[in-house]
Amino acid sequence: MKKLICLLFLFGTVAFAKTGYEGYWMMDDGKFIIKIEKTKQEEYVGHVVWLKNLYYPKGDKMEGIEQYDRNNPDKNLRVKSRKVMGLQIVGELYEKNGKLKDGWVYDSWNGKLYHGSAKLVDEDHLKLRGSFDKIGIFGISQKAERVKDLKKYNLKEF
Repeated sequence: MKKLICLLFLFGTVAFAKTGYEGYWMMDDGKFIIKIEKTKQEEYVGHVVWLKNLYYPKGDKMEGIEQYDRNNPDKNLRVKSRKVMGLQIVGELYEKNGKLKDGWVYDSWNGKLYHGSAKLVDEDHLKLRGSFDKIGIFGISQKAERVKDLKKYNLKEF
């Protein structure tokens, strides 16, 4: 019986580690999905792969135009060709002690870059944090849920 329990625990740990941080994550507000990938350099990066509203909504001064990085503090990056869809919004995160640390998170809706970190709450829930300070005391956390039904959002498996 002990062997069976150990085997199940080991299998569960391996299955959890296999999915880990990589995958598609719906942010808590339901406005967008990011895809987090691990590069060959062991860096975790995230790109926007789905937007609830691809185009600026009715009443917006840019109504009907595909959303772009219009609030970027760098005027050279506030161009209509720099779309929010596909935009890298997470970078330079490296796994340390089971958490992702020392990276950045970019909020294209307000044009702000934050110190970034992330941790898995469980296999299907992620806590992504953007902080004003490098230690992570002052900032905001956002929860995300793993997207399992990629077809529902017309996403392709990676």
